Amino acid sequence: MAEPTRHLAVDFTAAPRAVIGTAADLLFRVGRSVLGEDRVPTAQANAWAAVLADQQRANERLETQRWLAANLNGRRRSP
Repeated sequence: MAEPTRHLAVDFTAAPRAVIGTAADLLFRVGRSVLGEDRVPTAQANAWAAVLADQQRANERLETQRWLAANLNGRRRSP
């Protein structure tokens, strides 16, 4: 009985992934050398900036709610 033919799987995405990975690394290294080590954005810095922005929006929402409540209460009391 004949043995079944084995087909080798070819990953056509391996080369583009390698090129993209190498290009990203090169851009990171160039950016670090041009901007300086301390000015290169990091995931941690981005996350902290998002936390601060969320806190700022929450404070602005609270301030707006307080302002609206104060102004609506004043109007309801007026004849």
